[in-house]
Amino acid sequence: MESTVSVSKGVFLFKNGFKKVKNPKKKTQNKNFFEKSFGKQPWYVAFKRNWKIIEDEIKNLQHRTYNTLLNDIVNYIKSFHNQETSDSLETIIPSATLLTGVNQPDHFSQFAALIDKIREEVTPHIAMISSQDAPTVKHLVENTVWQLIHGHEKLESIDEEDDDLKGTKKLKKNQCTFKTLKQWYTSQFLGQSPRKKRHGSMSSRSMVIIIPDFESFNCNVLQDFVMIASSYVPSLPLVFVFGVATSVSALHKSFPYHVSSKLLIKVFHSQASPVYMNQVLEDIFLTHTSPFHLSAKTFELLTDVFLFYDFSVTGLIQSIKYCMMDHYYGDNTKTLCCERSKIEEAITKLTTEDLENIRQLMSFRPFLESQEDCQTRISLFEDDAFFREVLCSEINILQDYIYTFYTCLRILLAFVKDLPKNLLGKSVREIYTKCAQENVTSTQAFKECMQLINFQSQVKLVDSIKNALKIVNTALQVVSPVKPLRTTPSKSNVDNIVINHDTGENFVKAIRVHLMMFSRQIENASTECSVISEVVDDENEVENVPGNRYKLKEKLLKATRVDKVQSEFSMVRSRFVSYLEETLSAGLQPPPTRALHELRWAARGRVCARLLGAPRAALHTALTNPVHYLQCSCCRLPSADSVGRSLPDVCAAYKLHRECGKLINLFDWLQAFAAVLRPDVDTDDSQEDTAVHVRFNRAVAELQFLGFIKSSKRKTDHVMRLTW
Repeated sequence: MESTVSVSKGVFLFKNGFKKVKNPKKKTQNKNFFEKSFGKQPWYVAFKRNWKIIEDEIKNLQHRTYNTLLNDIVNYIKSFHNQETSDSLETIIPSATLLTGVNQPDHFSQFAALIDKIREEVTPHIAMISSQDAPTVKHLVENTVWQLIHGHEKLESIDEEDDDLKGTKKLKKNQCTFKTLKQWYTSQFLGQSPRKKRHGSMSSRSMVIIIPDFESFNCNVLQDFVMIASSYVPSLPLVFVFGVATSVSALHKSFPYHVSSKLLIKVFHSQASPVYMNQVLEDIFLTHTSPFHLSAKTFELLTDVFLFYDFSVTGLIQSIKYCMMDHYYGDNTKTLCCERSKIEEAITKLTTEDLENIRQLMSFRPFLESQEDCQTRISLFEDDAFFREVLCSEINILQDYIYTFYTCLRILLAFVKDLPKNLLGKSVREIYTKCAQENVTSTQAFKECMQLINFQSQVKLVDSIKNALKIVNTALQVVSPVKPLRTTPSKSNVDNIVINHDTGENFVKAIRVHLMMFSRQIENASTECSVISEVVDDENEVENVPGNRYKLKEKLLKATRVDKVQSEFSMVRSRFVSYLEETLSAGLQPPPTRALHELRWAARGRVCARLLGAPRAALHTALTNPVHYLQCSCCRLPSADSVGRSLPDVCAAYKLHRECGKLINLFDWLQAFAAVLRPDVDTDDSQEDTAVHVRFNRAVAELQFLGFIKSSKRKTDHVMRLTW
């Protein structure tokens, strides 16, 4: 049969030396499409700038987090790169087992950082094989050898011109075997002259094979691959890196003894996902330097998704990014979510419409009603220049409040994190959820924490105060001064504005002074209690008679009465607890109590519905009311319970099956379905129609695939209803 002759019709491709030309502008055009639409909008510019700052901080945190672990793995790989060590291993392959945890979406960034580190310090010959690319041993060997030879470059990214420059003949996938790898390795490194060997880099001889998802591989495929690779260890310096999500026992269960004996396993533990999540939140998002903040309910929603579902920090960051996009989208007033140094510039660029949107915020009304001067209230509505002055002042006060709020938040954590029962939590995110939702100082949990602090020892209390002092000193190092607005003329009634100056840098400095004072007083306070015994002698008292036991008991109690005076430490500690309650009450007021807090805090709103889908409700809506998604006039019905012939077959079958009980007779169901499709035709004739049978069978199969029904074992001509 000729190459272009086939039983079925088809398209036959002949390359004829044709080479696909890549369009470098295509990816750029797709990338810049969103920027072309919104690139000049102020809200998009502010969002892009602020997210770039957050993204850079996340990358720096990832580098600090992975740095120690990656250095340990790289040093382990380096230890097997000299010739003496390689010869002594014989058929044993060095294997680094990295316990990554169950947070699968975060593994990509971790292994990407590992590959960059190995390529930079050890060798460019790296192969990373995932389970989906290696269903059989043949595919696993081909992908591994190809990546090792071409320096872990993807197949589509290598052009023929690059191969000509490198002088390397392009290999086909079916030619990539360990024998080919051995020949290539011999010609590249062992075939060099002694002078080149002496001056050549020994790290270039290494070959690292990374398997990031060990549990997803077929055990037999990996066993055969390890046995094949072990036979080439004397001539090829191979090193394995296994990414294990669960525990080391998974590796031992997958490999029998004759296979595991070929591996020299060393285990490396990565940081726990909740610990890394706390670092991301505490160092980046839950700080006064962050331009964007989450409301208590939104923050609690995102952390619950993390803790109860995927343990993915990458997913949490992307969810926060979506919340930030939703907060900025289409609203130029959100340009005020910026650094303090750019607030003045952002206010001057606001239009009259933007100022009117700020006046319509829910928190603006209490601020307006707090002003006693009627002329000031009128100016806030009618005079844009005056309103800009007031807005600049209020935004700076809000910035001071944010600075004080997060500082007091960490001070509270320093005192309550080691208390029994963990009434307020042991991390910043737990306390933030409580403090941002309500006035935490008025709750019973806070009062119990203050009582427990009032029972702490002298050493423990001094340590807590020193930790709080470190937090205050760190906060004072990054504070920036307030810049008043000078682009518009000041009005005479600006002085009549009622402003709350109880937060800011001066507030934190006062806390620092008091903490230092209490620390010295508690350290130098005496813990000894003075005891005063008073013996009451009543000369006029009648001598006790032997039978008067009540008077004898009363006399003995008076004689042994002891008055204890509190020690100096107890009195100082009581004063400190009272001061702590008063300070935290002023600094931990919830954000909804502040004016214009909507500009900086993202409300829950549509975020919950977008981030947490409701597939069951969406499926029910699609089947009962398809016009909601199809937006067509033919599917529009007079009522939600009615069934029409214009509906899709699966929708009609779904509505009919809801009218039945737990067991559905297929014949009766077919009769009702045929009556809906052919209302003008006799029932018997419509049932005999082949098209009706086919459409009914397809609708039933779709409902069974969706999980609404299943076949019944009790009656062969019935199906069982599974939902509702």
